[in-house]
Amino acid sequence: MEKIIKNKVILEILDKYRQIWALGHLGGLANWDLSVYMPEDGAGARVEALAKLSTLMQKLFLDRDFVELIKKAENEKDLDDSEKAILRTLKRALKHYQKLPAEFIEEFSKVTSEGQIAWQNAKKESNFSIFEPYLEKIVELSIKKAEYLGYREHPYDALLDEFEEELTVKDVEKYFNKIKTPLINLIGYVKNSKKFRKDHKIEKEKYDVLKMTEFNKKMLEFMHYNMKNIRMDVSSHPFSICIGKGDSRITTRYEGKDFARTFSSVIHEYGHALYELQSNEELYYTPIAGGNSLVIHESQSRFWENFIGKSKEFINLMYNNLLIAEPNLKKYSNQDIYEYFNLVRPSLIRVDADEITYHLHIMIRFEIEKELIEGKIKVKDLPKIWSDRYEKYLGVRPENDKEGVLQDVHWSQGCIGYFPTYSMGTSLSAMWKYYLEKELGNIEELLKQKDGIRKIQNWLKKNIHQYGSTYVYRDITKKSLGEDFNPDYLLKYLEKKYKGIY
Repeated sequence: MEKIIKNKVILEILDKYRQIWALGHLGGLANWDLSVYMPEDGAGARVEALAKLSTLMQKLFLDRDFVELIKKAENEKDLDDSEKAILRTLKRALKHYQKLPAEFIEEFSKVTSEGQIAWQNAKKESNFSIFEPYLEKIVELSIKKAEYLGYREHPYDALLDEFEEELTVKDVEKYFNKIKTPLINLIGYVKNSKKFRKDHKIEKEKYDVLKMTEFNKKMLEFMHYNMKNIRMDVSSHPFSICIGKGDSRITTRYEGKDFARTFSSVIHEYGHALYELQSNEELYYTPIAGGNSLVIHESQSRFWENFIGKSKEFINLMYNNLLIAEPNLKKYSNQDIYEYFNLVRPSLIRVDADEITYHLHIMIRFEIEKELIEGKIKVKDLPKIWSDRYEKYLGVRPENDKEGVLQDVHWSQGCIGYFPTYSMGTSLSAMWKYYLEKELGNIEELLKQKDGIRKIQNWLKKNIHQYGSTYVYRDITKKSLGEDFNPDYLLKYLEKKYKGIY
């Protein structure tokens, strides 16, 4: 196979980059362990180690020879798309490290590592006050980070850019302005339907955690073609992380009832893992292996969660294994479970939200983050602000902090600016669905075929995964689909599906 990366200067850069990659590899492993297996009393040492690791990475990035090589590469001609992307990504990281002082990077790493542990305890106790001082510091440091990095119009732009290159407040507001009214109208249509219900009997059905764990393993084995490169564990908030080549890890959670939560978590996180695993092998050990664009990344997880996991055919395929995991479900038909998975109603928890109301959950977080960075609202007032926004947009009000302001892990990790990518990624996933079905046929019919799921994976690899982070979301839609990012595909899909159900 012809090599992608040929330029001698880029190859020299990548040789030096291996040291940075190695530190990132070990940092990823340490962060995964912090959330999954680490004893609570190990927190102090882990926080210290991760903080020192972050400053060591900065030193390697700012090494004079490495910086000179990057400058030299800027004068190279005839770089291909992958080589240009490596240079673009490194220049972006270099800007980050040049503008952020070493002591700031170390402090940010310490506060967020401690914050994750505090958040876990706060969520367990449903007590925001445990997490509040850490979040106050994280917001304070995020405002400082925005000032260090610089921005054209709004300080929140600098933080959005951390998760999606060049994404701005204007972009996100324009996007939500386009989808908000159609979604609210569709929610109104569903609520006025005779079929509308606020809950489903299956939500109350309890399950055995060990048996459901076995079910999730079987489901993962059904979806994935190589169980030697993926593993599944349990964490407070489900996540996916690629440690390195052939090592992707996902987590889920178990509440003992309402099994759609753990079911959807596994499929969602698998979508992330597959993207990383199907990146072109030549891109491993480079800064563009796997996905850096969070819009593209979330388009993959939401594609699997919504278009595969909530489809009638996938439910049919999983039905018998589900009955083994929870025999009480025998009283429900495949259609009952399909309706349970696709129930539309205003709810409190983002990760469990239906396909329509989900975007309002993201809007709430976007508004709150923007106002925190502007200094318009205070961290101490967040539980009330959160509850008021949920009542305003969704007509529901959390009874406690756990189902309200403490439900997401992101702020404890310092990920302010991440949330809009979930909604935009979901819109992009609808574009992937349309064009995949245009080429391969209906997803439901594909799942009936023995190699149908492999055909889906191969299409995603060909059009998205193989490129890793070579392209940002705007560019890959143009390259692979021949048109610009367009939320209309999502709105049309939701209208057709849910007006059909309701």
